[in-house]
Amino acid sequence: MTFEDLFRTRALSEYGAFLLPSLRDDMTLLDCGCGPGSMAYELADRLHRGRVVGLDRDDGFRAAMDYARSHPRPNLAFVRGDVERLPFGDETFDAVFAHSLVEMLARPVEALRELRRVLKTGGVAGVAAVDYGGVLIGGEVVAALERFYALKEEVWRNVWRSEPRRGRLLRSFLVEAGYRDVVASARYVPYGTPDAVRVFGEDRARECDREAFARDAIAAGLTDEAELAAMAAAWRSWGASPGTFLAFPWGNAVARK
Repeated sequence: MTFEDLFRTRALSEYGAFLLPSLRDDMTLLDCGCGPGSMAYELADRLHRGRVVGLDRDDGFRAAMDYARSHPRPNLAFVRGDVERLPFGDETFDAVFAHSLVEMLARPVEALRELRRVLKTGGVAGVAAVDYGGVLIGGEVVAALERFYALKEEVWRNVWRSEPRRGRLLRSFLVEAGYRDVVASARYVPYGTPDAVRVFGEDRARECDREAFARDAIAAGLTDEAELAAMAAAWRSWGASPGTFLAFPWGNAVARK
């Protein structure tokens, strides 16, 4: 997958739509836990009179930095940092965005308090998190695919020390962290076209074949190569079958300092 592919598969218009109406084009925004950096790049286009800083604890945003060399965005920067000890002063940003971050943290409320610290008074925060509790799967071999998600939840909790059902908890987290005017919502990301289900099925099959999920699940004694191979085959069969459908749930919340 190229960096440009992320503009389609990880589009800001899909995953950040809940926050966009609260943004002005002159804001300074922190994209905390920016991952590969594609949404930070898109945010820099939208906030063209402002500034965007993408932060992550590793250098996974290098592809975005490389892309920016040939497609420069002077108002975009990336830094490495820890969400629990942000390298910024108090009240630095007009807005903060945390997509797919709180589900990966041992202390989500403390991290949200740290985000609140760097947010200006009156500033806006947008937080999104997955929630495995509502995955919808239709089509063939559904039992094998449901087993995949049950196994993946075990890996999240027992190996990755994360929690994949935090989408429903965002409002309570933000209130506890001291934010005001907290508005929570939920949405589904659908996969309901031939191309969408094919790509989604192949991506999940690759997870079963050789990615971190497969390695960690086997190392933890939660499954074996035979079961993973059967799951990979089920995902590929599902992705190639007509009439299949999947929708993945996300919790969203917008709040003010």
